[in-house]
Amino acid sequence: MKNKGILIASICLFLMSGCEQAEEKLSQELNEQVMSLHDKLMPQTEQIVQLKGTLDSLSHGKDSMHVNRLIQSLDQADQSMMDWMHQFSVDSLEKLDVKAKVIYLGKQLGQLKHVEAITDSSLSAAKKYVQ
Repeated sequence: MKNKGILIASICLFLMSGCEQAEEKLSQELNEQVMSLHDKLMPQTEQIVQLKGTLDSLSHGKDSMHVNRLIQSLDQADQSMMDWMHQFSVDSLEKLDVKAKVIYLGKQLGQLKHVEAITDSSLSAAKKYVQ
């Protein structure tokens, strides 16, 4: 009976450590996805600034309302990225347990994907207009 209890406890510890390793791996994968998406979006902020400059010179022409909407869209994409970077905290990430890291990084990835969608659509519309 005593050996059975030890065996059950050992199995539980083994399963728990396996789950923790899986969560740690998931945490690392999510962190890599977040950083990769961040690294993809950062150069696009330069494109936003350049396109805004080009559109600004066209903002007093016959399509001024449309051009100003494009500029506002670019501003929103740029501000969304800046807001995300401002609130993202690598330091606090290191202090979290593995389950909290997975939750935090999943949320951050979702937010960055939203920033990506805003950025892609505003850049596409602005580039199409300028060309």
